[in-house]
Amino acid sequence: MRLLCAFLGLVATASAFELSLDPVKRTVTVTTSAPAEVVRYTLNGKDPDFSAGVYLAPIELPEGGTVKAAAFEGNKVVGKVSTLPVQFDGSAGPKNSALLPLTQNRDWKSYDWVVRHREILALNQPGAMRADVVFLGDSITHFWSGEPKAKRVAGKESWEKWIAPHHPINLGYGWDRTENVLWRLRHDEIAGLKPKAFVVLIGTNNLSGINTVADTAEGVAEVCRELRRQAPQAKILLLAILPRQAKPDATRQRVTDTNQLLKAQAPQIADAYLDLTDKLVEADGTILKETMNDYLHPTNKGYEVMGAVIDAQLKAWSL
Repeated sequence: MRLLCAFLGLVATASAFELSLDPVKRTVTVTTSAPAEVVRYTLNGKDPDFSAGVYLAPIELPEGGTVKAAAFEGNKVVGKVSTLPVQFDGSAGPKNSALLPLTQNRDWKSYDWVVRHREILALNQPGAMRADVVFLGDSITHFWSGEPKAKRVAGKESWEKWIAPHHPINLGYGWDRTENVLWRLRHDEIAGLKPKAFVVLIGTNNLSGINTVADTAEGVAEVCRELRRQAPQAKILLLAILPRQAKPDATRQRVTDTNQLLKAQAPQIADAYLDLTDKLVEADGTILKETMNDYLHPTNKGYEVMGAVIDAQLKAWSL
């Protein structure tokens, strides 16, 4: 195996950290002399800012790539950015970032990503709570309702009516993409749970100028495959990415195209696939603010539509 890598250490104020490569495991580890130091990192070639995720565990780089990391005090970088480019067998890096697990901090004004991760790890301990149905997703799931509690809740009534009777746990995170869900799944968020079903709704943030339609669909599929690997006893309900934008446009078309790919793959990656587009979009193609107040996130009326359909499927599985 031919390996090429460059290394730059970073010395921050009164502390230091290093990036080191394990070429066998193909992971990068951050070692710091200050346990309380917050290190944020990126894998997209950009210097980390406050929206970058916190380093919590060795970084997976199966195809190589570039890690950039920096120490932070509050929302400010301390010292210089450390860079570690890694190549395996001449590879230029990951072909699809939607498959590369990492943390994030994009929605920091609404919640703390690391705190929510720790809350979920506490809830998934044996005996902590009953979780027959696990909801996985981004802010659309996060801000619905349920445990762990969110500061922003947009559909408490519909959650209590349709979802709460199924003994759920909400593993939605604002601004998550498929790669963030993969990180969470591979770092114990469902390890202590014995769910009967998963409800998966993810991918819309990958389509926000980040990934292609095909790459996004593959990221969603990999989330489902990871669930199957870890919890083969559980059913998987895959929801099509919800429609967005007030009227049909190029962005909504990307959602439609991704859903077509997901529908084709659904028999191999899920036990059921549901597309709610027709229930959320008017006959003329518009989305009402009463259904999605920002043409992306459902209101309680929109969540009513989602809840009724999910409840029906779970009941069809006798859950």
